[in-house]
Amino acid sequence: MKIAVLCPRFPYPPDRGDRLTIFTLLRLFSAKHEVTLLSLVDGTEVPDAIEKVSAYARVETVRLSRARSWAQAWLGLFSAVPSQVSYYRSEAMRALVRRALAAQPFDVVFTHTFRMAQFAMGVAHPARVMWLGDSTAMALGASARVAPWWKRRGILWEARRVQRYQVLASRSHVESWALSAVDQQDLQRIGCHNVQLVPHGVDERLFDVEPAPTPDLDVVFLGNLSVPHNIDAAQLSAREIWPAVRTAFPSARLRLVGAHPTPAVRRLSTLEGVDVVGFVPDLREVWRSARVLLSPLRFGSGIQNKILEAMAAGVPVVTTPRAAEAIQASHGEHLLVSESVDGLSAAVIDTLRDRAAAEERARRARRHVRDHFTWTTILHRIERVAAAAKSSAGQAEGRVVA
Repeated sequence: MKIAVLCPRFPYPPDRGDRLTIFTLLRLFSAKHEVTLLSLVDGTEVPDAIEKVSAYARVETVRLSRARSWAQAWLGLFSAVPSQVSYYRSEAMRALVRRALAAQPFDVVFTHTFRMAQFAMGVAHPARVMWLGDSTAMALGASARVAPWWKRRGILWEARRVQRYQVLASRSHVESWALSAVDQQDLQRIGCHNVQLVPHGVDERLFDVEPAPTPDLDVVFLGNLSVPHNIDAAQLSAREIWPAVRTAFPSARLRLVGAHPTPAVRRLSTLEGVDVVGFVPDLREVWRSARVLLSPLRFGSGIQNKILEAMAAGVPVVTTPRAAEAIQASHGEHLLVSESVDGLSAAVIDTLRDRAAAEERARRARRHVRDHFTWTTILHRIERVAAAAKSSAGQAEGRVVA
């Protein structure tokens, strides 16, 4: 079948969660189907980005500079449309989507996030699917609670606009997909249309990683180091959680791994026992030597790829209850969780101190991921949506003929 994929950020390099998701889906879909990618670009893409993605899809792009995007976001601050939707507004992209859908009979139109729904709205197509992923309004509400006081009103204003817009966007699609039961329930609560639970998967190669910890006690924090929830968690890890761990294990190292570390994150390398590693192309070597993944996320929603990947690679995990709940992982069985700084410090120390117990949790966590998180779930779901639309069209045609 033919699949049109609409996404706001060009999916290469796959150095952050949204890009990784789309790049993986393009590879997955293209193994069986014909894929066309309609994506915005901002001019900062690496030179071979289109070539890399073209191996899996026919690529069409529209240029939208960051300067224009930010201007649109600020100018739309007092409108009913969320700033993160205004950021991606493009009449050229709207025209491209309409032209592409008119030119050939796509079986499915796959919209990645509500930010791209503006280009699918008003288009007559029986099989429009939107990847909501998480309840962004819920995540924004959580972030406001830990944000500086002068940011809170703006964050809550964006949360209200996002909530209304996600409901509106969902009604222009036959299905909306949530990654976790927590997000599905919240999206249903606010009135989103036909929200289905469709969790994503992990790189299957991670199940083949054989942990080989070095004498160094490497504790890893992973995430795109330019986004607010990861910046907050990295600073919490290095400044508040790490001192107690370092006291218990003076040779331990906290490695902050991820793309685009901000100046605030880079300054954490001045702390004792903290290394800002930055982007690592292949994380399997990181996982092979890691003793613990520390992921103290205080806000954010959906499934955190970093946690699933660590679990799939057999690395013990310490995180917060919210992140564990999203993947239905249990404290003490699959990982260790705590809300408090002292509790998170103690969990890391316990993991480093009792290696046998940590390895047993990691084995159970690995089985949990293997059993419940696979990319093929998404492929099967999108094929069912296409089949249902085709069946409905056939029945309608039969009634007309009769």
